[in-house]
Amino acid sequence: MLVFHHVGCAVKDLAEGIAAYRHMAISVSAETFIAAQGVKVCFIEVSPGSFVELVEGSGEESIARMLKKGIAYYHTGYFSDDFDQSLRELDAAGFRHLNTFQSEAFGMRRCAFLASPVAHLIEIIERAAP
Repeated sequence: MLVFHHVGCAVKDLAEGIAAYRHMAISVSAETFIAAQGVKVCFIEVSPGSFVELVEGSGEESIARMLKKGIAYYHTGYFSDDFDQSLRELDAAGFRHLNTFQSEAFGMRRCAFLASPVAHLIEIIERAAP
């Protein structure tokens, strides 16, 4: 089963993004660099257990290209109690597996990005370490 965790939003600058959400934040996480993605992130809790993930890229990678096109909201993230089973089920439902990586933002647990049959991007996050 997948459980909603966050909406991912691209920002040019984390500090500016945090300032924009500060008035509605329950809490703001520390900034974390995710090496596999080459981005800095932080999580803003906007209701208990629901977060906005701010993602700051560098250079000309996908985050910077998205922002140039005017795209800021770009994915939804879900925890999975059975990461491998979730990948199989999503594959069977027509989702395209784009990549799997270990994320510093989640204690080096596995994460995967998938494209839905209608081209929406989702991230699944392993709830517990293997």
